[in-house]
Amino acid sequence: MSLPRGELVSAALSVEVPLHLTAALPEGGDGPFPVLIGLHGYAMTGDEMMEFLPRLAPEGFLLLSLQGPHSALVPGKERDGRAGFHWGVTPLVQEVRGLHRTAVEKAIAWAVSHGGDPARVSLAGFSQPVSHNYRLALDPPHGRPFRALVGICGGIPGEWGDGASPGGAGRPAAVFHASASEDPFYSPERISVFPDRLRARFASVTHRVYEGGHRIPSAALEEIRAFLAENG
Repeated sequence: MSLPRGELVSAALSVEVPLHLTAALPEGGDGPFPVLIGLHGYAMTGDEMMEFLPRLAPEGFLLLSLQGPHSALVPGKERDGRAGFHWGVTPLVQEVRGLHRTAVEKAIAWAVSHGGDPARVSLAGFSQPVSHNYRLALDPPHGRPFRALVGICGGIPGEWGDGASPGGAGRPAAVFHASASEDPFYSPERISVFPDRLRARFASVTHRVYEGGHRIPSAALEEIRAFLAENG
């Protein structure tokens, strides 16, 4: 294909990037194990999210924490050169969604190859990836419904309006969504529509609002643990 001369040409090429993960296998048992995949928020690291996963999941889970492939300087720590990671902020949303989907798909395959049960995979996300997780759950990359979805201080897909939804393959999943009363990104007005819009798409939905700001509420940990013990 010949290119026009004297004009700017745009092209999009694909390149491979590493997907780093941290995992913890159960100490006892031979599997297959229920799987919990954690995805961190903007400018965090996979190791930071991994610190929370053992506090969220009951014993016996295979835990995976994925690290976003994009890097950025942590806001407020630029002079220190402290780097964090994220899942993409380009306005080309299909690229962000495609990358997120591929990352979760690869993580599930890794987990299954190390004793994870493909029929018992759950996702937990903080902040940025929460809406991506909900959207992905309606069309799971491994062809099976996720068992449970935990969303902490995050949103729901912007294209989700009120009213019923067919739900797709995600409908059997159980949802636990934790919000914070003083979250500057998710005001009480904004989160007020979350329960109904989630219930239109998933089997069961629990929505809790905890005191505090944009962080993983310590008060939510035991509730999430009990939720995963029942649904994960």
